[in-house]
Amino acid sequence: MRRAFAIALVLLTALGARAEVDLPLIERIAVQGENGKPVAEAGVIAFLRKPADAPRPVAFVIGGGPGTSSAYLNLGALGPQRIAFDGAASEQRPLVPNAESWLPFTDLVFVDPPGTGQGRFVPGKSEARAREQIWSVEGDIDFLADAIATWLRKYERIGAQIVLVGQSYGGLRTPRLAEALHRRHGVAVSGLILVSPILDYGWRYHARTSPLSFMTLLPSFAAARMESEGTFDAQKLGPIQDYASTAFVDDFLKGPRNREALQRMVVRVTAITGLPRSVVEAARGRVDENLFTREFARQHGKVVSAYDPAVTGDDPDPSVPRPDFSDPFLAALKPPLTAAMDNALRVAGKPVVPYVVSNDTVFQNWRWSDGHGLPEAVTALRKMLALDRGLRVIVAHGYSDLQTPYFESALILAQLPDFNGRLELRTYRGGHMFYGRDESRRQFRRDAEALFAALAKRP
Repeated sequence: MRRAFAIALVLLTALGARAEVDLPLIERIAVQGENGKPVAEAGVIAFLRKPADAPRPVAFVIGGGPGTSSAYLNLGALGPQRIAFDGAASEQRPLVPNAESWLPFTDLVFVDPPGTGQGRFVPGKSEARAREQIWSVEGDIDFLADAIATWLRKYERIGAQIVLVGQSYGGLRTPRLAEALHRRHGVAVSGLILVSPILDYGWRYHARTSPLSFMTLLPSFAAARMESEGTFDAQKLGPIQDYASTAFVDDFLKGPRNREALQRMVVRVTAITGLPRSVVEAARGRVDENLFTREFARQHGKVVSAYDPAVTGDDPDPSVPRPDFSDPFLAALKPPLTAAMDNALRVAGKPVVPYVVSNDTVFQNWRWSDGHGLPEAVTALRKMLALDRGLRVIVAHGYSDLQTPYFESALILAQLPDFNGRLELRTYRGGHMFYGRDESRRQFRRDAEALFAALAKRP
């Protein structure tokens, strides 16, 4: 079943537009299974502005998780309305016009797969099989490619310049999705914007005898410490990156039984992180995000967020080494974001299906491997950049994000060819949702607009 609801939009002044704005559409896009019948539907919220002299590009926006909707990018950075990302979980955060919306230079289509947003599986005998297939690395990509291609054909936008925007796990999705759209539907993608992406799970989840994840976190720890001290300076991160990729690795590989190497690590890591020396010594200089979020503000009775260490919460149990606590940024944002999405969808007074901001069931039932190892997007990114000399890519990160450290992406991207400058890394103050900060959101918008302007110059 497909139903489209028009939502009244009273944001023309903030959007810098007059009455030449199409009303947003909410609908479900059905995707067929092997039997030729619809097995699942993607939830879609589209903001479409009427074209003037030339067809407008269209940006498809995808969330992460797996199991996280596109609401964070919708009401945090890209859409015509936004909410504040800081505050208590029970604090209602009103929708306000978003002066940094991307709608002036591209149409926006927010796509949520089954289990998130308003996406769902079609009830019936094939539901269990569809759930098993789609909630997987490969099945998810095929589903999203089919849903996007269906939308493009329905609205006669196959020839438009297409940009894919994905956050976190969505950043891993987008290069693979570009490849799937090309392979399955003959659709070319003009641009990719990867927001706080995880490019290769092999870098994050490996034996603790490897220095990879420890070294890539060090610059983000330093950024978090400087933010807490009010001394943030991006230029100071350069020497820390140099240390992390050279002397730290050398001393790490010597092993903790090498007392001289261990002491050098402890001294330097303590200075970088701002953690108590006793904590760093007990960890043998091997500090991960879990240890940092627990110990960084422990002396003040606080824990910090792995998504944005500038956000703290009360320590629920100071007496235990690893208390069970909800992330003070992400968990606190879910209720007001849910309420804001519900309000946004009810502006026209239409009954709508409840919007699922995030769904733990999806993540818990995700099939991570089909025999090809841990998921990664670097192979697809290489292939698509090599195939299409017009494709442009931005990889965007917050300096103090501990979930997907910017330095990890920097080192991975350094292994790729230059591709004539079409692949760029952009960094901003803030964490995983760096766009929650006003200046970072403004700069992110400027960088995105520059990408779309470059695409517009193509023949």
